Amino acid sequence: MSRFFANTVASVVKPPTLVLLLPESQASWCQQLSEEGYNVILVPYPSQADALQNSFSDIRGSARLENDTEWALVTFGLESADLAFAGDLLSSGKLKACAHYCPQIEDGKGLVHELTTGTTLPTIFHLSAKQEALHASLQEIAEKAVGIPTSRPPPVTIYTYPFVSTSPLFPFEAGPPIDHASGKVSSIAPYLRSANNLSYTRTLALLRRELGPNFPFEKLWERHTYFEFEERDAPKTMATMVSTPYVNHVPTMTGGVGYQDLARFYKYHFVRENITPPDTELITISRTIGADRVIDEMIFKCTHTTEIDYFLPGIKPTGKPLEIALVGVVAFRGDKLTFEHIYWDQASVLVQLGLLEPGKLPVAGVEVARKVVDPFGQPSNRLLTRWKESEGLPID
Repeated sequence: MSRFFANTVASVVKPPTLVLLLPESQASWCQQLSEEGYNVILVPYPSQADALQNSFSDIRGSARLENDTEWALVTFGLESADLAFAGDLLSSGKLKACAHYCPQIEDGKGLVHELTTGTTLPTIFHLSAKQEALHASLQEIAEKAVGIPTSRPPPVTIYTYPFVSTSPLFPFEAGPPIDHASGKVSSIAPYLRSANNLSYTRTLALLRRELGPNFPFEKLWERHTYFEFEERDAPKTMATMVSTPYVNHVPTMTGGVGYQDLARFYKYHFVRENITPPDTELITISRTIGADRVIDEMIFKCTHTTEIDYFLPGIKPTGKPLEIALVGVVAFRGDKLTFEHIYWDQASVLVQLGLLEPGKLPVAGVEVARKVVDPFGQPSNRLLTRWKESEGLPID
């Protein structure tokens, strides 16, 4: 029988519904999506035909897919023998989208649903690169699919992922983000993590677009940084994050994994007044907002009058001015931050503070940040010693 996972995001008053066909052993995927703002129904899969039919009947009879309920179907390893049962379910409520992970099918005709309006149901596919026959079949269908209006993305989207298997399915090998945060999943191969992360965000993009809920990520991120740099309040900063967050300042590997470590880091090594210089400025250069994250390109400016644990651990104040070009990748689960990856050029920092002599090394100082702010104000290729060799040569 089916299982129900209620939306856990308090700010979502009327959550959309997701129906997931996957094994009971992978139920943490349902928990993951409930923390994104959805009511989630787990249909155990694969299962015997009568059990599958009973699950679908149970869903329709439970009022969880009433006529006005907007929902989406997400399948994992769907087999051709069960297409008819899935098709029967598609007539329930207001179906808005489908996502299929590695269907065990070579002909994709039964996987794309035509609506009564003559348009194609928005559908996304995540395939192993080994599923060449299915990919070719779906590609032909996608080229003929009709979407409305024309300004929207194509109704059928197909993604393939190299080096991942269809048995076991790569999302099952990798596990949902909440399992990584809780330590249930150990280190996994980079290509597997890549496929899992990309496919999850791509699926969320479809679900957010067709169903919602949509969260004000820009305001949530600015609220978080306000507590960090203006109020310098660690508890308030932590309150903007999920229960198992992490932060990684990539060049120095400072931050924390899990609530306890990160709360300790914020309280004693980030928000304290003697950590961040009082003249600190953050200047946003560009901002990109996606289905589950914000990407900020920034300039961090200050005078190095304090020991900045997160940028320069163990380095005493030099009193020198500092300008750093930063990129922050800030991910959300529901309306809470789940992680931050912060990147910058540490060599540029060390050059500006006189801790690294550029000499014959291909590194630069404050020019790095200033070229980000004004790309035409600083020459390119100053560190490229062979640049003169190509002067005057044809470029056609």
